[in-house]
Amino acid sequence: MTTQSGGNIQDAVLLSKIKEGDEQAFELVFKNYYAHLVLLAQKYLIDRDLSESVVQSVFVQMWEKRKKLDIRSLRGFLVVTVRNRCTNELKHRQVVRAFEKEQAHNNDAILMSFSENVYLQRINKVIDELPEQRQKIFKMSRMDGLKYREIAEKLNISPKTVEVQMGKALKYLREQLQPLKKQLLAGITLLLLL
Repeated sequence: MTTQSGGNIQDAVLLSKIKEGDEQAFELVFKNYYAHLVLLAQKYLIDRDLSESVVQSVFVQMWEKRKKLDIRSLRGFLVVTVRNRCTNELKHRQVVRAFEKEQAHNNDAILMSFSENVYLQRINKVIDELPEQRQKIFKMSRMDGLKYREIAEKLNISPKTVEVQMGKALKYLREQLQPLKKQLLAGITLLLLL
């Protein structure tokens, strides 16, 4: 790792000692730069704990790779490294947010699809429970799209009978499906809160 040239003599001496494994020299550099670097990181991350964590990780990496470091300016190296880490952290956050948003959207779609399937299955079951003639009238009206007059002609009954039978079919459907509707809404609400 290389940074811009410059830096004072004391930093050069400290760097030389750090390369040799001098922990006191490392602690001195840490004390001299830590607070300033955390403030710098906070400008990017707006999060004190995360900023401290980023700066600490820079110092840990510096110590671990001390023998391989080719630093001309200690201050420059630390500032650039912290800035790069902050930029990477911000990019990582964007990726995580995009992923979470996509997952939430997918979960909602799956949930809605599941709810629709459950509801449709129940509707079909309730329709099958209707008396035969009422069921036939309901299907001709709602599934085939026939008018009451057309249904009456096909079944050889009066339009009034079709209207009465449809009223009874719809009332029965509402009664049977209302509890399921409430359960599904409660289930969806619960899952969305998890």
